Amino acid sequence: MAKKTYFIQGMHCPACETFIERTVRKIKGIKKVDISLTKSRIVIEAESFQAIPSVYKLNQLLKENGYSFSEKIQKQPQRLSLINILQVVIIFLLVVVLFLTFNRSQLFSRFYVDASSNLTVFFFFGITAGLSSCAALVGGLLLSVQDSWVGKNSIRKKRGFLPFLLFNGSRLVTFAVLGGLLGALGGVFQFSLRASAVITILVSILMFIIGMQMLGVKLFQKIPLNYAGRMVSSVTAENKIKNNLMPIIFGAITFFIPCGYTLIVQTQALESGSFFRGLSILTAFALGTLPILLLISFSSVKFYKNPRFSSSFRFLSGLLILFFAVITINSQFGILNIPNLGSVKAQVPEVSLTTAEVDSQAAVPLEQDSVPQSQVMKMEVKGFEYFPKIITIKAGIPTRFEITDNVSIGCARAVYARGLYPEIILLQPGLNVVDFIAPTAGTYQISCSMWMVEPITVIVE
Repeated sequence: MAKKTYFIQGMHCPACETFIERTVRKIKGIKKVDISLTKSRIVIEAESFQAIPSVYKLNQLLKENGYSFSEKIQKQPQRLSLINILQVVIIFLLVVVLFLTFNRSQLFSRFYVDASSNLTVFFFFGITAGLSSCAALVGGLLLSVQDSWVGKNSIRKKRGFLPFLLFNGSRLVTFAVLGGLLGALGGVFQFSLRASAVITILVSILMFIIGMQMLGVKLFQKIPLNYAGRMVSSVTAENKIKNNLMPIIFGAITFFIPCGYTLIVQTQALESGSFFRGLSILTAFALGTLPILLLISFSSVKFYKNPRFSSSFRFLSGLLILFFAVITINSQFGILNIPNLGSVKAQVPEVSLTTAEVDSQAAVPLEQDSVPQSQVMKMEVKGFEYFPKIITIKAGIPTRFEITDNVSIGCARAVYARGLYPEIILLQPGLNVVDFIAPTAGTYQISCSMWMVEPITVIVE
């Protein structure tokens, strides 16, 4: 058995390992290929030395993909300069500010949707989602897989866009079909909030690891994420199917990791009671989210193919993925009742209300007996905030929860009273009322379905 070691320039992620290994294995006579991203080398074993490809042949085979081979250790390309890093960080901070601004902006606050709303309203509701919380989930997911998709399809200019087209096409088809089924069959395809939170956390952890790898953190470079791709590849027979299956799967799975906007629209499709109406609602919404996703897709291919900008764009993508992953994990911890930044802030308010203020603002007994038979719990929603910050009610008593919606924004419209009321409360303008039995004594919290609104504290005595 003959063995030869070559050194590689141009690898930057685990997907590069998979792509090069798969390409070299196709050469006749090759028995084994061992490739290392961290060591920038490949060890090829073959039946004979004649069967081992030369440096010239490997460069011919993979140069157009951005890889170069040599028999000696090559000088590694210079990393981003301090000026380049500073420029990328400034752009990153600007994107974060814009994201947070749009997420809390009242620009699209007039777009309330219900099952009877015009499809144009659902389309603009989708645009709002694409510019805010859905960008964190779906946009972050799309950024996290661009390394693999652009690298695999960089030989032909048109094929570079193919995985992104498959992703967005699969997303549209999935939203349309499952939207129709939601309308026709009810909640058959509706995940529980906790199940969605667990799936979202798992996806976000994967995004976090990929983001660290894109930033060049050596500890995370050792995590072999390419094993999942190998497993999928082993199931299929044709190369085209192997390369295109993952974008289709990723596009479809976005239906099941919903942001607050998606949850609202899925509920309206459910309430429509019609296959065609549910299909139309989810299709219009998905089309609204499409522009920002196409922008991410287009920029990924363009910047990755430009040597001048590829390293900077990859560094920026890594920062954005980390940001989106962290805020998403933090918000889902709130849904699962795991301590997070929002819960700490909510439980230790800057100014505590007096007993008289709490009684007057929050919990109002309907009957003035010493032991009230029922009580009212009042809350107001203004923009992206809930008031008052502390509410006190009595345990074990029928409670009427009155929520006044004073122009809620985005996710704030989907109220999740964790431990108090089992379902998401989708607000309509004005007064909204639900009834429940106050649970046992303890401290509870209320936020939106994505747990992105600063939670308020409910004290049950």
